[in-house]
Amino acid sequence: MEALVPPIRRLTRAEVFSHSHLALDLKRIHRHPNTGVHSHEFSELVVVLRGTGIHVTPGGEYPIGAGDAFVLHGDEAHGYLNTEDLDLVNILFSLEELGLPRADISALPGFHVLFTLEPKYRRRDRFESRLRLSPEKLHHVAGLIDGLEKELARRDPGWAFAATAYFMLIVSDLSRFYSHAEEPAVQPLLRLGRVVSHMERHYADAVSLDDLARVGCLSRRTLTRMFRNAFGCSPIDYLTRLRINHAMALLQDADLSITEIAFQVGFRDSNHFSRRFRAVTGTSPREFRRSATLPR
Repeated sequence: MEALVPPIRRLTRAEVFSHSHLALDLKRIHRHPNTGVHSHEFSELVVVLRGTGIHVTPGGEYPIGAGDAFVLHGDEAHGYLNTEDLDLVNILFSLEELGLPRADISALPGFHVLFTLEPKYRRRDRFESRLRLSPEKLHHVAGLIDGLEKELARRDPGWAFAATAYFMLIVSDLSRFYSHAEEPAVQPLLRLGRVVSHMERHYADAVSLDDLARVGCLSRRTLTRMFRNAFGCSPIDYLTRLRINHAMALLQDADLSITEIAFQVGFRDSNHFSRRFRAVTGTSPREFRRSATLPR
């Protein structure tokens, strides 16, 4: 008779964020014990402050140590083994519920590597492309973590605003550090991150697959393969969806004609824009604008 495999424990949003309206929390763990594999309904930013251990995932087991920083999304089960003086911080969050302003953070290749690319390529790269902070950079990030922890604990008036600001500083600084990482294992993901950042900044310009391949110093074939592995679509399809997302925002807020919006987000033909918009959203730009502006 086969032994029963215990189910993986899944932490819910209600368990973690029940004490506040803010989908952001922090857990500092001193001398982290060995823990079984678990998952969660939210994302988790892990920063290792001291010690060593083995990070256990369904895709493999990887050594971690002071200065390592990585993101785990809700569908990624994990645990820890062979921990020795392991001190780490788990920042628990839901980007969708926080609704943070993206502003120009997408211009940093390291942002895309930290949140999307490294998690996607973790099994292939055997965790070698994770962010590794120098002692000086770790000390800097640890100071921001202290500030976030104090705001979450004290809850003085304005605490949610201040805690969110600290979290944004942590994300922006980690993204900057990642963008300038020099480890050879990180470079393939940074090249792909540079392509995504280029599209984020130049979505309204005429951009070809050859242009994107040059930005990433990759062949067209390699770029397309890496994009499909990371995002489930081709680079040009990703660019189209990016343009449609910007168009959706303009259709809700801007006093522009549909033709003007099409040109503003990078389409050179309003009819082509309408066809692509319907293919992505299932509705026409005009219908979308009408439904988005109806009184609620």
